[in-house]
Amino acid sequence: MPQPPHQFSYTDTYRYVGEKGTRVHCVVLGGGGAMGRITVRALAEDARVTRVTVADLSEAAAQRTIDWLERGREKAVAAACDVRDAEGLARMLSGSDVVLNATDYPFNLDVMRAALTARIPYADLGGLFHMTRKQYELHDAFAEAGLTAVLGIGSTPGITNILARVAADQLDTVERLDVRIGSADLRTGDVPFAPPYSIRTIFDECTLEPMVFADGKTRAVPPMTGQEPIIFPAPVGPVTAMYTLHSEVALFPVSFGERGLKHASFKIAFPPEFLDQLRLLVDLGLADTSAIDVRGTRKGQLARVAPREVLVALLQQRASTLPTGDPDDCDVLRVVAAGTKNGVPVELTEDMVVLPYKPWGIAAGDLDTGVPLAIAGMMLASGAARMPGAHGAERVFDPAAFLRELAHYGMHAQETLTRSLS
Repeated sequence: MPQPPHQFSYTDTYRYVGEKGTRVHCVVLGGGGAMGRITVRALAEDARVTRVTVADLSEAAAQRTIDWLERGREKAVAAACDVRDAEGLARMLSGSDVVLNATDYPFNLDVMRAALTARIPYADLGGLFHMTRKQYELHDAFAEAGLTAVLGIGSTPGITNILARVAADQLDTVERLDVRIGSADLRTGDVPFAPPYSIRTIFDECTLEPMVFADGKTRAVPPMTGQEPIIFPAPVGPVTAMYTLHSEVALFPVSFGERGLKHASFKIAFPPEFLDQLRLLVDLGLADTSAIDVRGTRKGQLARVAPREVLVALLQQRASTLPTGDPDDCDVLRVVAAGTKNGVPVELTEDMVVLPYKPWGIAAGDLDTGVPLAIAGMMLASGAARMPGAHGAERVFDPAAFLRELAHYGMHAQETLTRSLS
């Protein structure tokens, strides 16, 4: 597999220029979606932001997000937008300070090109490895334009990349970076099937071959393999994680290659009940994207539909009818870094335990995905972070500054050090 077409110097890292003191205008694409609405809310409540354009394929969906806001509603305006319309998208972005892409990852390149045309910074929620590799191909164009593109700044990729940088900055060499995610749904009784983020992305994560970086080379492994028992902090506790396709494995070798990185991997432990439901859907073929013939509504009629899109439509239709209540979940975002310090082998484990955010009544998975994109938007738009080109979050943002912003929402990281004494 070809490597990204450019190399970085580790010392050529984030360059903070300080906030300009001016308030900013952010555009959130996919602002009517489950993650986009969280990004919108964080921006609307931030005094440093003066305007938020909430853009979605459905203007009604964008307006529902605005209606959900309790503070800063006067800053937000709804807009209909099809990101496949390159000219229309670039026109809408023109004059804004940053575009935050919360749409499904296959549209990342479309939005990046529109950002280049509009000459504004860009950030998204990740490209699921292969798209991330393609996005790196726009590095030179962004660098020449003096613009920054952040390739993944949600929970993972995103917070995990920031945690990787925290660990790497304390080591002389970094040989290994392993991301491990644990999640738990602590509700009792019958729990409806409710994907924590885009079901399209989850299906791709679990059906496409995961990539691992081992001995300096990238290789594929079978989907949903590599079961590993892990004990996470409470309330997640002991779980079994598995390989899935993810962006960190594309990002870390580029960002930390000259520090000696030889291994990088990603594994996740979904709640057991959700994983069982997911396996059933995959086994039934409902993750398939190839169209099949099904009986139509009229006699003798056949319709060609993709099973995955039928399921997506059903989930969207059901979302508004599900009973509401206080969420009770937990995410643990972990990065384990192995390297050396003063010639001694050292292992650093960075953990962030995320719980539901009661002020907004949202789940942990919503909080740790939607809020980082908003923080990135504010930093990029205000000039508080700038590094021309296409980069992982670990190269653009000062880790300490980003963690301080996360702390406002109750998200805190802890570190465990293990070193050889003999």
